[in-house]
Amino acid sequence: MDTHSSDPGMARKPDDLTVACYSFPHFHRSALNDRLYGPGWTEYVLVRGARPWFPGHHQPRQPLLGNLDEREPATWERYNALAADYGVDVFIWDWYWYGDEPVLHEALDEGFLRSSNHERVRFALMWTNHTWTLQYPTVHGDGANSRPFSYDPPQRPEQVWQSISYMIARYFHQPTYWRIDGAPVLVIYEAQRLRDTFGIAGTRQLLVELRAFARKLGHAGIHVHASHGSLPVFGDLEAMGFDSYGLYSPILLAAERRPPEEELPAYGDVAADVARDLWPRVDALSPLPCFPAVSPGWDTTPRRVVPRARTTPPNRETWPVTTIVVDETPAAFEALIRAGFAYLNERPGIPPVLTIGCWNEWTEGQYLLPDTRLGFGMIEALARALGRDLPPHVAFTSPLDDHSHLTRGQRQRMEEEENDATRRVLAGHEAGGREGVQTPARRDLAGDDGGPARGRDAQLQHLPARRATVRLLRGRRLGGVAALPGGE
Repeated sequence: MDTHSSDPGMARKPDDLTVACYSFPHFHRSALNDRLYGPGWTEYVLVRGARPWFPGHHQPRQPLLGNLDEREPATWERYNALAADYGVDVFIWDWYWYGDEPVLHEALDEGFLRSSNHERVRFALMWTNHTWTLQYPTVHGDGANSRPFSYDPPQRPEQVWQSISYMIARYFHQPTYWRIDGAPVLVIYEAQRLRDTFGIAGTRQLLVELRAFARKLGHAGIHVHASHGSLPVFGDLEAMGFDSYGLYSPILLAAERRPPEEELPAYGDVAADVARDLWPRVDALSPLPCFPAVSPGWDTTPRRVVPRARTTPPNRETWPVTTIVVDETPAAFEALIRAGFAYLNERPGIPPVLTIGCWNEWTEGQYLLPDTRLGFGMIEALARALGRDLPPHVAFTSPLDDHSHLTRGQRQRMEEEENDATRRVLAGHEAGGREGVQTPARRDLAGDDGGPARGRDAQLQHLPARRATVRLLRGRRLGGVAALPGGE
């Protein structure tokens, strides 16, 4: 199936679009972490303790709104308003079951569902069936690193039934639970674990029985969505009884496929790979609807031990021994979102759903929440792509946004680098200097009316993302991707 239409107008927001954003419940006081680490521990500890590994490494990534306790309704009253105002329709909660009981559920039960405005954002659950590891990395005497396992996910048939039936009975009746075609949405993280436990036919029978259980409780069955897994398992999803599928961390998956000599893949290149290669590759694996997934970055160094010296020749497997995506920008993220719109508009027969990973994955470097480096840049990118007016009450100027000390030429070069990243997302290549690619300095540094620049609004709202939008709408084809004028 072709990935992008030759009609650049396809990059508009699809009708009846649902934007569903994953939420990771690890930033609140929880019984699980009280047992593992001590009373009151949250992963904010790792956020605060992160340090840069190399010049220009953006660590630590600090929440602009503070280290808010997500077990508190007041936190979600702020988050719900922010999400709804900027275009998030649904929170998909990572939901865990270890030791024959739910864990890390306090943020959902005591925070989100008790917030006074939770009806502004619908919610769904993802049965997150991966092994749980201790988040403190350990260095042994021989220099080896490890992150010890602490809990296994539900694997025996009775454990799977106990945990998922609990989810159905406990949450599906909520008025704001997300439904597709009337059926509550259940997201499965690792579909291959179900296949390993039950087999293909057994998984199908499991889902038949779970849908029957949901109907007994008054629901219109269940829409079962697979969110993550090895690519081969996607080819079995239809036979296993799933309704749709997608990805949780597309930036990670695409970055891991970059050449190993790229120690630090650039976000613009990786995002272009997602739109050009990863989405169509995954979509071709099954006849089921495949929803496009986007994410604003990837960097898990807060959870890892600083590696030894950089190696020569460069090799990502020997340094940094993990995948770190660098140089993410709101403009490039907005371009990736718009590429997702084009993907959906070319598939009018599937539910128009765009998933985002993630709302608050601070220690994975993928989050929409504002931070102290980009301010509200990433969530503003979503709002702009959706055609929403940016709420004025959240205007923020980061010290890193103050470029008054730079010369005009330095500011122009900085903006052109952002534009290059955007071009790579939309076209998968570096753009050259053709006529029609406007020089940013005169119009944008001076303001739209020729007057003085208007601080952060001039930099983030008007540039470079809006220029990227205009170019996308005037785009041409290159290698199956809508390319910007100026690319060779």
